[in-house]
Amino acid sequence: MRISPVTQPYSPDAEAAFARLPAAWGPPFAIFTVLARDPDLLQRFMRGSVGYRPDSKLTLREREVLLLRVCANCHCRYEWGLRVHFFAVQAGISPAQIRASVHGTADHSVWSTEDRLLLRLADALQRDCDIGDALWAELSAAFSDEAILELLLLAGYYRSVAYLANGLRLPPENGLCHPWPDIEETKT
Repeated sequence: MRISPVTQPYSPDAEAAFARLPAAWGPPFAIFTVLARDPDLLQRFMRGSVGYRPDSKLTLREREVLLLRVCANCHCRYEWGLRVHFFAVQAGISPAQIRASVHGTADHSVWSTEDRLLLRLADALQRDCDIGDALWAELSAAFSDEAILELLLLAGYYRSVAYLANGLRLPPENGLCHPWPDIEETKT
């Protein structure tokens, strides 16, 4: 890890921010404790996420299929592993799909038509920072305008998370990060 995290006792601002994290996650993750070195940055980082809105226009599965691919495209083992650990089973993402999120194409046989659309979106944003007209038409047919806005913000936010986690060389959280799959495990 390139920048050391804060340790207990945490500042009042850091404590207030950490209190907003889900209790099921346990102690604050390294990404939060490193950012707590600057409590204003931590607050802004946490406010920037649209991933856990109670009024989300997306299903849990839609969100997680997109984010697994965004994290995989960015080679962010840290966040990808946390997403697998905390959300994949609940979102109905199979072990084969978890592996294919890293090494498979959007057309891999494990994905549904709906999943493929989300993977293609993540791939286009990673490759071009844009969405071609044909893909936009498919997205518009499948999602409301508000859901598309949410998808775009999620992809961008988690690309920023990947920059932060990768740039800091954050190690996997103890016992919480799913191992990165070997490419041989993905072949069908």
